[in-house]
Amino acid sequence: MPSFNFSEMMRPSKTEKSERMPLPSTSKSFAAYSSRQESRDHVPGLWDHRDRLIILALTLLCAFTRLYRIGRANKAQWDESHFGKFGALYVNRTFYHDVHPPAAKLLVALSEVLAGHNGTFNFKGEYPPYVNYVFMRMFNAAFGITLAPLAYLTCRQLRMPVGFAAMAGLFVTMDNALCVISRFILLDAPLLAFTAFALMMLACFYRQRRQAFSAGWWRFLLMTGVSLGLVASAKWVGMFAVALVGAYTIYELYEMFCDTHVPVHVYLKHWAARIVALIVIPLSIYMLTFKIHFMVLNRYNNSANFMPMGFQTKLIGNPISQQPYDVETGSSIRLQSHVSGAGYLHSHTHQYPAGSMRQQVTGYGYADGNNLWNVQRRLAAENVDGTRGAMSEAIPGPIGHGDVIALHHNSTNTYLYADTGHEAPVSKQFKEVSAVKADSAEAARLNMLWVVEIVNPEKRMDDGHVHPLGTPLRLRSLMGNCVLMASGDRLDKNWGWGQAEIACSSSPDARTQTGSKYLWTVERHINKAQKSVNLGQYMSSSFLRDFAVLNRQMWLTNNALIPDHDKHNVLESDPLSWPFMIYPMRMVGWDEASIKYLEIGNPLLWWGSAVACLLFPVQVLYWLVCWRRRCLAWRANEFRSYIEGAAILWGGWFLHYAPFFAMGRVTYLHHFLPSLYFGILFMTYQVYFATSWYAPRSTRSVLVILSAAAVGVFWWFSPLTFGWDKPIKDLWGMEWVSSWPVYEDKLAI
Repeated sequence: MPSFNFSEMMRPSKTEKSERMPLPSTSKSFAAYSSRQESRDHVPGLWDHRDRLIILALTLLCAFTRLYRIGRANKAQWDESHFGKFGALYVNRTFYHDVHPPAAKLLVALSEVLAGHNGTFNFKGEYPPYVNYVFMRMFNAAFGITLAPLAYLTCRQLRMPVGFAAMAGLFVTMDNALCVISRFILLDAPLLAFTAFALMMLACFYRQRRQAFSAGWWRFLLMTGVSLGLVASAKWVGMFAVALVGAYTIYELYEMFCDTHVPVHVYLKHWAARIVALIVIPLSIYMLTFKIHFMVLNRYNNSANFMPMGFQTKLIGNPISQQPYDVETGSSIRLQSHVSGAGYLHSHTHQYPAGSMRQQVTGYGYADGNNLWNVQRRLAAENVDGTRGAMSEAIPGPIGHGDVIALHHNSTNTYLYADTGHEAPVSKQFKEVSAVKADSAEAARLNMLWVVEIVNPEKRMDDGHVHPLGTPLRLRSLMGNCVLMASGDRLDKNWGWGQAEIACSSSPDARTQTGSKYLWTVERHINKAQKSVNLGQYMSSSFLRDFAVLNRQMWLTNNALIPDHDKHNVLESDPLSWPFMIYPMRMVGWDEASIKYLEIGNPLLWWGSAVACLLFPVQVLYWLVCWRRRCLAWRANEFRSYIEGAAILWGGWFLHYAPFFAMGRVTYLHHFLPSLYFGILFMTYQVYFATSWYAPRSTRSVLVILSAAAVGVFWWFSPLTFGWDKPIKDLWGMEWVSSWPVYEDKLAI
């Protein structure tokens, strides 16, 4: 049985002769062509007069759909309350935390600056007269307007004729969901524009692949890298565009690797060019947006509490820079865990329901009086080997590395206590940490003593003593020889209020670990006997460290957005329902007096693109079977011409859709829109080739009928796209599927 060789499908039969427009030869790898060779692979859609007229027409039509009555709703709609507020925080330069990268939000801020907003409106309720919200929406809509010309140009690069490329641009214009998402102050329009731009640059680079290292080849390769940096910096779903370009790049490099005509030095040059253009440039742009983010947001907000202490001390108005310098016996301190979300070492009067049943010790994310602990040095470092005198009165003086201390909880008159006889309430591999009354028998045991170990202090604080902010601590129980830690788990909501679990690890490795779960920092220091100093002068700040910490926190926050399956949310939907638009999303309230917007797509385009994309693997499988049976006859270069463009578009659809099935976070219908864009272009691509293969004389009829149908369906649903301010029952025929929440939400409980 002969071995399978997919490339054989791409080779034309020697006896066949193409009757179509001649395509470039595929007899050798594109890498084998000289960079000095003149381009014969004309890139259409950029200079032709006819193309320019069509681009202009599509742009004007798309502008009308995005801008028509855009200022009708004079209240902050849907997520405008979030992203408009973030833009205002940029304007007044106040730090904030969000799950998305900064690029698209910086554009929102730019629109507010250009509109003259002073950053005082919090984007709740009705817009005041001094907020030019219409301009802000128009600025955002401009990104949505670019989708139509970008779709046209992309299709032209993929060898689609003018008529079908124009129909693709019209389809993008006439999708109601793509339209309505572009009409508000959101991040989705920039994301879609950058996604479309990345696809266009990839298609242009694909057409230049035979002129390796020519000016055009470099231009489109570098612009592809720029586009990837922009789309990844808008939202993390932009990484799916990076994955698409990465997959295409692997395909190219593999083809060159298999081509014996390509010299090694040329092959290595291809690698170097792609590393610079597709890795270094996008990463640099991504990091640059965060650099701008940090430079603009220079005022303190409590959402910065997870950032490194050195970063916080540089923020204007931060509450932690001015503190007493030396932590000593009698100081009250607030210990912050290095584990994101664990918060401060905390205790309250409630007891554990099992184990020792003593007073709980938890991690609490907000500053209050139950986070304050009084430090008492009970044994100097040089005397730790013996316990004589350890239970005596507190020893005055500063706390240093190796000293033994007791932590007295101010508000409940208890001591921090490690009990190796009981398991932690959630993480059973660790030991319980509790609080015991100061006058109890347990308070006379060595379990309430802790050895202070300073780990990687700030250079300007490295004097062997404990100081606020700059001397991370590891606290080891003197008796149990276990290390105080935030386990990363949460206590039961019924008795622990979902607060972070604090435990003690007796693992031998824990005594030398410098991981975040074992480290604590004195975030607040109170000592009336000392004067406060500016701690910022001792603290260092690193952009790379701040960048890494913020991105990690974005990841954790994003993963914490999990759906509540016991409660219906009208905004949420499952990825399985997206391609066939089973459950459109109400973007606003649905009372009769409100202006109602429904994120509903053009059913013709959604259902058609879903069928085309879902059947494509079956189509390829059918061709493989035909090829194995020797009954598949392609004209010269026909298969390669078709499959490469189809793979790019279908791959974009798949890579922007399939990953959502693996996500545990909450998902919404607008997450599908980048995939929809690829799907619409792929559907048009399929229609073009199907027509050229099976009904070439019906081309004009196909174009007219499908274009008219798309326009008609868009017009039918346009009241819910442009806003409907009358009772919804006055709209007839909008519920084509019974699950659509047009007249009522049937899933609401």
